[in-house]
Formats: sequence, structure tokens, C-alpha cells
Amino acid sequence: MSKALQIAVLSYKDVLHEWRMTLCVMFAVAAIATPLLLFFGLKSGVMDTLERRLLENPVTMELSSVNEKKLEPSWFEETASDPRVEFVIPRTRRLSASAEFFVKDKERKIRRSLDLYPTGDGDPLLLHFGSAAPGEGECVLTAEASRRLEAKEGDVLVATVSKDRGSVKAQREFRVAGILPDGAGATPVAYIRLKSLEQVEAFKDGVAVPELNWPGSDNVTKSVTPSVLLALDKPLDAVRESMLIQNTGFVNLKGFEPSCSDGEVHQEQDLDKQKPYHPFIPCEKYLYQISSVGMPADISDVKSLADRVRGRQDALLVPYNPYLSVTAGNRTFSILSFAAYGKSMVSGENCADSNCDLAAKLPPRVFYVSPAVAAEMGDGPKTVTVTYHEVNSRGEVTDRSISFEAAFVGKEGVGPNVALAHIALAGQLGSLQNRELSDAVTSAGEKAFMLKRRGYIGFRMYAAKLEDVMSLQEKLTAEGIRTMSKADRIAEVMSLDKYLGMLFWLIASASLAGAVCCLVANMYASIERKRKELAILRLLGVHGSTLCIYPLCSSLLLTLGGIAISLAVFFVLAYTVNSTFAEQLQGDEKFCNLTMLHLAVTVLIAALIACVSGLAASRRVMKIEPSESLRDE
Repeated sequence: MSKALQIAVLSYKDVLHEWRMTLCVMFAVAAIATPLLLFFGLKSGVMDTLERRLLENPVTMELSSVNEKKLEPSWFEETASDPRVEFVIPRTRRLSASAEFFVKDKERKIRRSLDLYPTGDGDPLLLHFGSAAPGEGECVLTAEASRRLEAKEGDVLVATVSKDRGSVKAQREFRVAGILPDGAGATPVAYIRLKSLEQVEAFKDGVAVPELNWPGSDNVTKSVTPSVLLALDKPLDAVRESMLIQNTGFVNLKGFEPSCSDGEVHQEQDLDKQKPYHPFIPCEKYLYQISSVGMPADISDVKSLADRVRGRQDALLVPYNPYLSVTAGNRTFSILSFAAYGKSMVSGENCADSNCDLAAKLPPRVFYVSPAVAAEMGDGPKTVTVTYHEVNSRGEVTDRSISFEAAFVGKEGVGPNVALAHIALAGQLGSLQNRELSDAVTSAGEKAFMLKRRGYIGFRMYAAKLEDVMSLQEKLTAEGIRTMSKADRIAEVMSLDKYLGMLFWLIASASLAGAVCCLVANMYASIERKRKELAILRLLGVHGSTLCIYPLCSSLLLTLGGIAISLAVFFVLAYTVNSTFAEQLQGDEKFCNLTMLHLAVTVLIAALIACVSGLAASRRVMKIEPSESLRDE
């Protein structure tokens, strides 16, 4: 057995031999450690309980918008990708999000108005209370809504949506897919799919909902154009230029000289790249590009401009949108209108021809291309994608597109990179400048381009973690979106945890310093009492460094023994506290609790304190000389 191990065993036996003194020191350590363990156990248990209750209640994690600010779909896509956001879904206008419900096939029909909230897959509120997201034609009720309607799960509800002060009504049915408990909220609410909520809003706005046979007007897009081309035999003077665009909705006019003389062949590619191009405008004409700013010009603006040049037989007025293109397969074409005020460029007829009807709601979906390109693409309709792409002077990019089926027809005189479209078709597709479009069906069952909603005015949002609620609210406030959340309550809990932690470590620091002083004093006293015996060990050949193991081992044994007593007392007190407040606890909650990690850290800190005390006392051992044992003899 090595001398170091012999000294460690000797230290252990010495602690046992002086058991009275040993117990006194252990109880002193326990007296210091037990209050700290109890304080930290209460802090840990209470804070864990509060945080768990906040986390387990989705209402705490919810942020809902207060002000009605228009939010684009792209905003929701960007927000949903934020790791701080667990769930987000748009909301429609609050005034449009309500309906009157009653239970179908029930003798006593109780009619009650319920608020309509959007929901979808992954809604934390529904998942927490064990209810799946409702499908199409289903709803989930809050407990208050269920009581008011006297409805139960599986019942079929009839929802009545009205407008124009109740003079126009529409109905649809919802099956009750689930009922939330009172903890989900005290408001009478029916949670439905976002699409169903949008249909309710559309009906109240006077828009038809063909899927449900709800009456209203079709939200068909109107024809617009950012600019027009005016071709004349002779140029306009400055006064006529000014009078031409006055009060027409157009504000900019730019003129171009003829690019060829009479009899010359028209070139598709102009040397002046800034000059607009149209294959059927004679190159010997003086050309003017007349543009609007901001919002594109509509039908009335174009007609006002046409009235200004009505008396001139040489005038050709063509709606012109240089930002539109159509892609079919691997080919992309610029879209130009084939009709003009003055004559139709395809048929050669005047503007009484239907090809010149800028206001046509259902123009033919046909693109005229060169015969060679048409033969290459083959017969039959093709799926095409029309894109509006523009980069303005500020560097802002507008890039929207829509896909639909269209036919391609060959026409002589059309260049290989150009597709001519009906004047109304090109105009309707020009609405992509400001709105998203969808290829939908009207209430009459006809295909048409419909305006998609501009955006949403609010949302339901759930944060991923407690601390995310406050950071998300700050982010939304910076964007000008006022929200309502439990951030104040969360901040109070987080602040309480912070200050309790500071208080604990303040008290713990003073107690630990006292524990170190107590152990060092005890070890110094023990060394002084055993000075003669330690000197004899030195005389027998035990080096001073090896002898230092004695106070180190003694300090560890005394400290860990005191911690063991302290932990035993703590578990008794913790059990008493948790039993006393059992009625206020839920599930496996505890008001006083230490985890295995906390216990391991406690033992580690105690061992470090013991080592510090033992090493401090070792300095005294190093000063003992072997001769001291002979001097006493």
C-alpha cells in the first residue's frame, strides 16, 4: 500500500475515532447547506411550475394583431419561416368574421351569433386540447359557443351569413369536429378553415362564391395598361402634346422619330433600344409612348385618349405593356396587343370589331405567333405562364405570374419573339402589375381571370418559446403592427426568476464563505491538536506533500457527510411542502424540487469547498518539522 493511500486510510480512521467532533462539524455544514438547498428547491420548483403552466397554455404563447394593417401573403410566408414562430395564420376583417348558427334537425332551434376564427393544421391551441384541425365543412367550437347553441360533437350546424342589413342571406353547414374546454377561452367562437372564412368575407363584400352557390358579382379583373403607343403621320407640336394627355390619366409623353422612310422594310430590332417596338406599326410613323405613373391606366383613360385623336385618320392608338411575357415550354415571347383604336391589326377591320373591345370580360385565350413557331408548337391548347416583370427607378422589383391554358395560332408578319394577344386579354394580364391573379370560374361557370385578395388585416400567431413572445412583439411593433399578448405576464415571471436567482447567489456566496472559514478553522484546530503525531509521521519518512493528504481527506469526509445530512433533511422538508400544497398542484408539478443535475452540482460544489479548506490547512502541515517530536521527548 502506498504512503498516500495509508495517509488517506489514517485520515478516515481518525474521523471515525473522533466521532463526537466529526458529528459537530457535519451538523455545522448541514446547518449552512440545508437552508440554501431549501431556498433553491423552492425557487426551482415554483419557477418550473409557473413556466410549465405558461408553456402548456397556448393562450400564453399567442400574439394577435390589434390594428388592421394590410399584410401580403409574402409576409406570412416570411414570418412562418422565422424559428421563433411556431404557427401563424391570416385573419380577415373582424366585422366580416361572424355568422349566426343553429343546430340542424333540432326541434328547438337556438340561434346564436358566433365569432369566426381561422385555423389550420398544426394549430397549437387545438392540439393542446386534443382536437384535430377541422376539415372543409367542419368547425371546432369553444365551450362557451357549445353551451349557447346546446351543441355537441358530431352535430351539424347551419351557419347563416347576411349582408345589406340582413336583406341578403346565404347558408352553409358545418359539422362539429370538436369542442374546446373553458381553458381555451371564454369567447363564443367557431374555428373554421381559412378558405371558409375568406368565403364569408367575400360574400359580405358582394363577391359571388360559386363553390357554395352564394350570389354576388364576379371579381373579374379589368383591363389596364401602363402605357399606350400613338403612331401619327406628322409630329405634334408642344401645345398639342400637352393638350393630348391633359385630364386623361396619363402623365408622361415621349416622342420618337421615324426609323425608316416610305418603302423601306421595317426592322424588328431597332438600333435605338429605348424605342418601343410593335411589328404592325409602320416604321415611317412618328411614334409617341404615353405612360401613367404608379397605378396603370384603365379603360376610361384609354378611351379618353382615343377621343383626343378621333378626328385624325392617320392615328393608331395601341395599348402597350413592355413588362409582359408569355412562356410555353422552353420558348418565351413578349406580349403585344393586336388591336388598336383606328383599326384591327389582324383583321384589318375598324374598332367596331370585337377584337377592339378593351372591356371584354372573357376574351379569347389565343396568342398569335409566327407560322413557323405555331407549327413547331403543334395544335391544341398549351399550359402557359404569363409573367409581369418590372424593375423601377428605385430598384424595386415587381414579379408576378399566372398559369393557364391557351392556344397558339400562326399569323404572317409576327416576329419569332412576339406573341400578339386580344386587346382585353393583354389588358387583363396587365393587372399583374398591382395584383395577383387566379384562373378561376365565374358564377356562370365560365373561366376568367379573377383578382386575388390584396392581403389580410391581421393574424393569429403562436411563439415557439416564452422568451420569443417578447422578441416577436418588439419585431412586430417595429413593423407598425400593434399586437396583444401575454408578454407582460411572461416578463414578470422571467424577471422574478432572474431576481430570485440573484438573491439566492447573494445569500449562497455569504454562506459558502462562512462554510469555508468554518472548515478551515476546524482543520487548523485539528492539526494543532495532532501536531505531535504529524511530526512523528514526518520523522518516519512521510514527506510533507504526502502528509497534506490528511487534511484534504478529512475535509472531504466531513463536508460530504454534512451534505448527506443536509440532503436527507431537504427531502423530508420538500415532501412536507409538496404534500401541504398538493391541492394547488397539477399532475407531477412540485413547489419544492431539485433535479438530478441540481443534486450533482450541489455535491460538486461541496467537494470544491472541502478541497479549498483542506488545501488551506495543508499549508500548516507543511510547516511541521520532524524534530518537533524529539523536542517534546
